[in-house]
Amino acid sequence: MSVLREVPGQGAADGEGGPQAGTRARGAASRLRAGLAGLPGLAGRHRLFAVVLGLSVVPRVVVMAGFRPAILFKLDSYDYLWDAAHLRPNPVNPGGYTLFLWLLRPFHSLALIAALQHLLGLAIAVMVYAVLRRLGVRSWIAVLGSATVLFDPAQFLLEQLVMADLLAMALLVASFAVLLVRDRPSAGRVAVAGALMGASAVVRPAALPLVAFLAVYLLLRRAGWRRAVLVLVAGAVPVLAYMSWFAAVYGSFNLTNSNGLFLWSRTMSFADCAVIRPPASLAALCPERQPRQLARPAGSGRLLPKVYLWDHHAWMWPAAPQAGVVPDTAAFTAANNQRALRFALRAIAAQPLGYAAAVGRDAAIPFRSADIFPFPGPAQPRLSSMGPVNRAYALAAVRDYVGTTAGIGRYLGHHMGTRLVQPWARLIRGYERVIFLPGPLFALIVATGLAGILIPRRRAAAAVLLWTSAMVTVVLPIAEHEYTYRYVIPAVPLACMAAALAFADRRKEAVAGTAASAGTLDGHAGQAGTAASHAAEAGTVTSHAAEARTVTSHAAGAGTGAETGMASAAAEAGTAAEAGTAAEAGTAAEAETLA
Repeated sequence: MSVLREVPGQGAADGEGGPQAGTRARGAASRLRAGLAGLPGLAGRHRLFAVVLGLSVVPRVVVMAGFRPAILFKLDSYDYLWDAAHLRPNPVNPGGYTLFLWLLRPFHSLALIAALQHLLGLAIAVMVYAVLRRLGVRSWIAVLGSATVLFDPAQFLLEQLVMADLLAMALLVASFAVLLVRDRPSAGRVAVAGALMGASAVVRPAALPLVAFLAVYLLLRRAGWRRAVLVLVAGAVPVLAYMSWFAAVYGSFNLTNSNGLFLWSRTMSFADCAVIRPPASLAALCPERQPRQLARPAGSGRLLPKVYLWDHHAWMWPAAPQAGVVPDTAAFTAANNQRALRFALRAIAAQPLGYAAAVGRDAAIPFRSADIFPFPGPAQPRLSSMGPVNRAYALAAVRDYVGTTAGIGRYLGHHMGTRLVQPWARLIRGYERVIFLPGPLFALIVATGLAGILIPRRRAAAAVLLWTSAMVTVVLPIAEHEYTYRYVIPAVPLACMAAALAFADRRKEAVAGTAASAGTLDGHAGQAGTAASHAAEAGTVTSHAAEARTVTSHAAGAGTGAETGMASAAAEAGTAAEAGTAAEAGTAAEAETLA
């Protein structure tokens, strides 16, 4: 109650910023103080999760000590660093992660990037746990649901890599968290959830269909068509903004100039031009015309899709190498992309079963094998293992972003680049040999989530949303290009959440949807869920006011009259300033109640 009394008591001294500005500033400060003061009590009420969260910090610290200053992946990491240093979209991969790195460039630190990504990994675990508790899952099951994010070494590697996957994963999970921690999310929350998912799609395009999934979920929850349209519009804003930037640079209104070329490389797994019968203009794209395939003995099987894509003797690469130190992207033009897309669509239309079989074979891999994502080592990566062109480009990308290659330059290897520091690197490599997510266990998790969806009394709309999103996240990159376990990792927490919801207590979920609960993380989950866009949500005054009025109403239904009295006082006063004060007080009261 001290928080409630403090805010209106200061309303008479607003200063030059006006009554509303002063009230909002004091309300924000009150919420921050209340939130910080409530953290010990919050950890006490969720002791088991607090303990495992603390334990998961230890291997992350070891990873940062053993692989310094970060891990760079050929050649994508260098592309991101180069593009961030020159603030330019890349024709191969969307540049959402480039913008993230550009924001951090003034610090000139790869270690800072890795540290922030480890914090985002911990935030993902908090969001997973918070959403599950909010939806009626028992504490120990919710902890299990977040265990892969907390302790999977593949997750640690993703966080240590200067790559887009971890940021896309954090934005994706944050979008779900913002939407799911309220039974009937406000318009502000819906807009934030859509914008987060759209931002995730600008980082990794596999999240693009999930924007539509959010709209379908809102319709299933009977949130109204206006909110469904709102989430679509909010999700489209970052995508269209990035596409406009890309068009201004490359003349093509697209996220990349690579989607057609990636899909063409996928068709090389099954395409038979005797069946496809492409026109003469596309004949050069047939598998039997590719130089790497021609170099193999007759009757040999097909190569991996990436081999066809990055063969610099193939049809889309210019005969003369690029001059100077520039990204290796000469093949990725709008014309080549459209030509490749035409062939790929013809191949899929002519051989749909062949395409389905190729995708199905690769999609089954993470469910049947213990395919870990290994850390570099045991040998120290060496710059000499890179070719002269790639070596010069890698060094230039690091130098342009960080300002120097000291401490990392000579350790840039052919596959991954980092400086191994013992015994920490050895400890993590031993850790990943013992602790990892076996394929059959992942299959069991997915099957459990599916069972929860199929059994009517276990079914929940949130579970359908999460399970479907997990499967799309696994299959879509494979359908477009090829399998790599790095693409599967973001789907794992979604599948775990869907499986945990099969054991949710529906009665607790119903109660949580109508009254504020002191034993859950409702408000704090929403804050953690918006970690990737905290400033944007904090500035959404209308959304906070709506949530504050909701909390006031809930508190009245629960029998606590403090917030109701404040709201009533604002209504009787009849002024906008007092109403805004009451809204802020209600939000502060929510923080204190959760504490």
